[in-house]
Order: sequence, then C-alpha cells, then structure tokens
Amino acid sequence: MSESPALPVRIWRMQPWNPSPLMRVSDRMQGITRILAVLIVLVAVPIAAAAGTAAYATASARIRTENASKVAVTAFITGNPVRVAAPVADRNGAMVEHFQAQVSWTNDGKSATAIVGVPDSAQPGQPAPVWLGPDGRPTTAPQRSSTAAVHGISVGAAVLLEIWLGAAAFLCATAWALDHHRNNGWDREWRQITHPTGQGSQ
Repeated sequence: MSESPALPVRIWRMQPWNPSPLMRVSDRMQGITRILAVLIVLVAVPIAAAAGTAAYATASARIRTENASKVAVTAFITGNPVRVAAPVADRNGAMVEHFQAQVSWTNDGKSATAIVGVPDSAQPGQPAPVWLGPDGRPTTAPQRSSTAAVHGISVGAAVLLEIWLGAAAFLCATAWALDHHRNNGWDREWRQITHPTGQGSQ
C-alpha cells in the first residue's frame, strides 16, 4: 500500500510553476493568489510598523506641546463636595463615586473660581491641586508619555489587522470563485460522459 506524499510535498506540487500537465489553469491561479496573500501578509508588517511609528511621533509631539502649556496651581476648596454621578467600577472592580466642589485660586495676581473633581473626603479649606490651560481655565492633568506609545501600538495593530483581514478575504473570495468554476467544469464533463453528444436520455 503506497503512502501519500507528505504535506510539504503536496503543497509544493500545487505551486503554479509545477510543469505537470494535470495542473489546471484554475489550480495555477489559486497558487498565485496564495503566494500574493503571503506576500501581502509579510509586507503588512513594515507598513503597520511605519504607521504605528508615525502615530507615536505625532501623539508624542502633541502631548509635549499640550503638557508644556499647562500650569499647576494650588486651589482651596470653598464648598462642600457633591456627588455628581452614580458609583462606577474602576479597573480593579471597586465601586468609585465621583465628587465635585467649588475651589478658588490666585494665579498671576488674578483670582478665579471653578468647580472641579475632588476626593469624597475633601473638606472646605483644604488645598486641591488644579491644572490650568493656556486660557487660564481648569484642564486635565498632563498626559503621560506612555500614552503616545499606547496610541502608536494601537494604530500599528489596527493597520496590521486590517491588511491581514483584507488578504484573508481576498484569498477566500478567490478560492470560492475558482472552486465554483471548477465545479461547473466538472458538471459539464460529467454530463458529456453520461449523455454523449447527440445521445439524449430515452
């Protein structure tokens, strides 16, 4: 009993450059599409890396510019903390409540007030750090530099996944079309065998 060829041998025999006369045109076309899909998958890696690097550089420059324009001041709580939202779960699963209170501060000789987030245990008269933007209004705290790295990785992964999914869709669509073409050809050949030309069923 003869053994079937190993999988690598069978795959090699299916390549479009196989000189075997048994290879149909559709088989060679399918081999070409497989090679193209592999090339696309490989080329997608440096493309995704370049996109991620560009996104990281852009985000890093934006974060540096925004952080440089922010100024920290020490404000003082002038009102009682008020819960502003229902408790929500943090990353550890613990329920956290959000509170806000009115605060006041002096910066560059100008006094100002605003309502900002404070701890639930805050009391009037206690200091509360506040970050001010270029317009002198409260803004978010400076972002960490790691935020740019996370953004770059996310963009690179998204580009890579999109290209890979596109290659997979192209390969599946081509395989379906070629299989459909082959099945139609087999049907025609089978009808010719079972009903030779000029001899219909009685």
